[in-house]
Amino acid sequence: MLIYNTAELDNALIRQEADDAKDAGVIAPETADRIKAAHPYTLYSPNIFVRIGLGLATVLCVLLATGLFFLMMMDGAIRSIEVFFLVWGVLAYGALELWMSGHRHYRSGVDDGLTWVSVVYIAGALVALMESESPLLLYIMLTALAAWYTVRTSDPGIALCGWVCGIMIVVYAAILYIPGARYLLPFLVMGISAGAYMLFSRMQRNFRFRHYDLCLDVLRLATLATLYLAGNYYVVHNAGMELLGMEGEPPLPWLFWTLSIAIPPVYIWLGLRRKDRIPLAMGLILIAVAVFTIRAYHAVMPIETAMVLGGIFLVGVSYFVHRYLKTPKHGFTTAAMHTRGFGAQQLEGLIIAETMQHAPQADESFQFGGGSGGGGGASSEF
Repeated sequence: MLIYNTAELDNALIRQEADDAKDAGVIAPETADRIKAAHPYTLYSPNIFVRIGLGLATVLCVLLATGLFFLMMMDGAIRSIEVFFLVWGVLAYGALELWMSGHRHYRSGVDDGLTWVSVVYIAGALVALMESESPLLLYIMLTALAAWYTVRTSDPGIALCGWVCGIMIVVYAAILYIPGARYLLPFLVMGISAGAYMLFSRMQRNFRFRHYDLCLDVLRLATLATLYLAGNYYVVHNAGMELLGMEGEPPLPWLFWTLSIAIPPVYIWLGLRRKDRIPLAMGLILIAVAVFTIRAYHAVMPIETAMVLGGIFLVGVSYFVHRYLKTPKHGFTTAAMHTRGFGAQQLEGLIIAETMQHAPQADESFQFGGGSGGGGGASSEF
């Protein structure tokens, strides 16, 4: 389903795996070179600066073309400006598909620019066209749009936008169709986030979704964030007042205070236990969110003092941990690891096959012969 050449992307994974194995001393440099020669990667993937430049140039070209046609068709375009941008969004998406069918690019900037211009045009036109419609229908269409772009381009930013729109579907559907939503909504969002996290984690271990690895990383982070925010006291308190018109404390305040403080350490524990950086990173980030939540209702010291002391503490902890893990301990290290968990056995199998393919062969000049045996004892020719 990707618009990119998946065979070339597989070759890139194998080449990275070979480099990791060479750096770890598992295979010889000559073997790694043979593996890379057997799996060439010819897609154009420039460095980040060239990518940004090409992306900005592409966006500028599309904007200039849009502006030119807008001036040429000003009277009609103003009367139906939503349709005008919807058409240009579709045209930009068609240009993306046409460009990728004729060019061997991957994250070159041109594809990024066309992707984001088209999705912004179409999403903006949908928001304007459905201004008077139900927000639920709008978010359904935006989620479907983001899902399609994610499947075709594996863009993690669009995947994140799709998850946010999906959560808004749950919120508005609960408000419109579920009696007593004010009591159930936090737990409903938490349950859906937990289920989505398990689903995305399972997908990430599946070799079929190897080209969506970064998208699934971002989605797992997003699900952990929404799971926490749905149980955070500050968020529940303010969302209840804004969306549901609730006054005073939310129901079961002790439960939301407990979730606000307990979930970040649970994430950190899960990350350490499973050696998974996603819950570990999110747990560390949410520790700061928990501190600010407490600070919002119970001021212990001025916010400036709290931020300075917290920053000094985190810098000290980071420095100590970085030095401690320079040498791997208990499966943890600060060294950069490119090898991912997905499909490791498949990739290792390819490397082993490539290594064994060049194993030394017996000299054909040495031939056995000159005798025969018929079993049950040697004949006179032996």
